[in-house]
Amino acid sequence: MKCLLQIASVLALGLGLAASARQPPQHAFVAPGPGVSESGLYAGERLIKINETAQPQRMGVDDIFALRRAGVRFVDITDAQELYQGQGGAAVAAGALPATLAFGDEVRKAIGQLSTKLYGDVLKPFTAFHNRYYDSQYGKQSSEWLQKQITQLVDAHAFVSGNVTVRAFGHKFPQASIIVRIEGRDSAHAKDTVVISAHQDSVNMWLPWYGRASGADDDGSGTVTILESLRALLAQGFAPSRSVEFHWYAGEEGGLLGSQDVALDYKRGGRSVTANLHFDMTGFWKKETTELIGLVSDRTDPEVRALVKSLAETYTRLKTKEFACGYGCSDHASWNQAGYRSAMAFESDQLDANTYIHSPSDTVETLDFDHMLEFSKLAVAFAYEVGYAK
Repeated sequence: MKCLLQIASVLALGLGLAASARQPPQHAFVAPGPGVSESGLYAGERLIKINETAQPQRMGVDDIFALRRAGVRFVDITDAQELYQGQGGAAVAAGALPATLAFGDEVRKAIGQLSTKLYGDVLKPFTAFHNRYYDSQYGKQSSEWLQKQITQLVDAHAFVSGNVTVRAFGHKFPQASIIVRIEGRDSAHAKDTVVISAHQDSVNMWLPWYGRASGADDDGSGTVTILESLRALLAQGFAPSRSVEFHWYAGEEGGLLGSQDVALDYKRGGRSVTANLHFDMTGFWKKETTELIGLVSDRTDPEVRALVKSLAETYTRLKTKEFACGYGCSDHASWNQAGYRSAMAFESDQLDANTYIHSPSDTVETLDFDHMLEFSKLAVAFAYEVGYAK
């Protein structure tokens, strides 16, 4: 088996390098040469969980990468063991979800602000980074570039930007997560927070530090999906009762590293999070199948799922379908493990339909921007209906 894996590795590496040679020249802001960091993240063994019931195992970096190459999803709990001990996963008090959809006019006006233009404008340079691997200088540079774009977008809406902050959330590795906070206007509810999220990193499954990983769908699509929804909300003068945050996580591909750090920080701080809606991959679907919004059924909250289903079927042109995502699937699981309500919207009900991901072939040309627009509508609706609810 080990021999077969090694043979497969060599074949895939050859294909990856050949495909990489066809990629456009790198943008000037990407430093030449390999993007290996000096963070020391993998200097020792890490504590890895591969399912809900198995005991975590200590693994070195080679074993961790072997899991990914074998398609095994995992969570690296080394720096977030608190979430998995004692009361880890216990429910945290939070504001109530809306019983009915009450802000249809406002939602539809904001949806009218949406377009697909930002998707291409941001994704073209974002995917030009050689990769966005979290434990590399590429990951650091891409995060800094993304934060600059977000800050410029917020500053362009000066009439509300005084109530909006943009900050980096640092980790033990070079790539930072990014958090935008729109402060709630109702003093009685402003401490309740609504979180809309995606992850910003990408990885080449064969050569994480060196390999080309354009990451257009995984998760460049989610990144720009929520960025466009933020732009539309600010253009509409969005002023919610609750505080609404947009998160772009670092290190998802390393075992939910960034989102675990953020969720643990919020839990330790006693933060009230009404709900999280996560977007990981929104741009690809097989045209011979039914176009829809996939809703992850496991490690999510049933009430939030029901709300997202209602939002999708009210404010988008797509129906929803639930499916199981599996352990370590994406960052919604970090919030669920911390005891917060979460849900995840996905591009289809077939988790492995996009075979381009984690390779040089995950390019902008494979995405359907009109499909992605429905997910931006969903994010806008979630922000209004949960953010304004009391």
